[in-house]
Amino acid sequence: MNTQNMKKKLIDEICLEKGIEKVDISYDWISVLKKDGIERKLVNYNFYLNSGTSIKLAKDKYSTYELLHYYGIPMVKHEVLFNEKMVPNCEAINQDYQCLKNNEKQVIKANDLAEGKEVYLASTELKKRQLVDELFEREIEAVVVCPYQEIEYEYRVLFLYGEVIYIYKKQKPFVIGDGTLKLQELIARDVPYLQEPNEDLNLQEIPPKGEEIMVGWKHNLSNGAMPLLIDTTDLYYAEVKKLALQVGKIMELNYGSIDMSVTKDKKVYVMEVNSNVTIHKFCQLVPNGYEIGKTIYSKVIDKLFEKGEKYEIEI
Repeated sequence: MNTQNMKKKLIDEICLEKGIEKVDISYDWISVLKKDGIERKLVNYNFYLNSGTSIKLAKDKYSTYELLHYYGIPMVKHEVLFNEKMVPNCEAINQDYQCLKNNEKQVIKANDLAEGKEVYLASTELKKRQLVDELFEREIEAVVVCPYQEIEYEYRVLFLYGEVIYIYKKQKPFVIGDGTLKLQELIARDVPYLQEPNEDLNLQEIPPKGEEIMVGWKHNLSNGAMPLLIDTTDLYYAEVKKLALQVGKIMELNYGSIDMSVTKDKKVYVMEVNSNVTIHKFCQLVPNGYEIGKTIYSKVIDKLFEKGEKYEIEI
């Protein structure tokens, strides 16, 4: 089931159970929800519970970093490069790409995209500059550069009006050799969502039986990472929750997701903040995922219909 169909099915069921009239228009791009004289709208099945300012801030990775850094929140360092064809007088900020002049692993990513889109890893200055130039050629206005971290797990925190409503963690994609199949075949069988295998892999190699091999470096579920269900006994649950509540308050976020990393040296960092929540892949990959997703969306729809609230809708 694709993203749109799953969201539609979830919301249709919730509306039916809650006595909410739902009308889909504009080829299902817009949904009008009505109950007890209150009318709310969804655009592309997104709940715009945040102000326009919060939405723009969360979408801008570098601005998010600057704001959280100002308040002392531990966040992965971000440096920014602007597309000189699109942003006037940015040469002084770019400083001849000084942030790329090293042979350390760095993550290069578009400043305003999500779900692991346009995110790359490189070590040499030549490769980094090439990636930045390619992104600028695709009319990306700004690119952020971050140090690569050896991450054990990434946590996703779902935030709703000052409360953490769900936390799960993500594990990088891996396969376990069986002594028979090639690595390429193991990936196709066990990690079908993997789009970008690690560059240093020999896909024709036959791994020994029982050998665990990390085949991707991203923690995006859409790129093969696996969600893991956790509870309050998780070693980092309390720390991640506390940090998420601080971030939500600083960002003036009403609804969204906050991604955090736990590094090999056991430190917790905020990675990025999203003003919406994408859970369709999670729902597909974990036991009872559909029911969990339905519970989350049900809480969001309840907030959507609370009287006295005003929402700024962006279409």
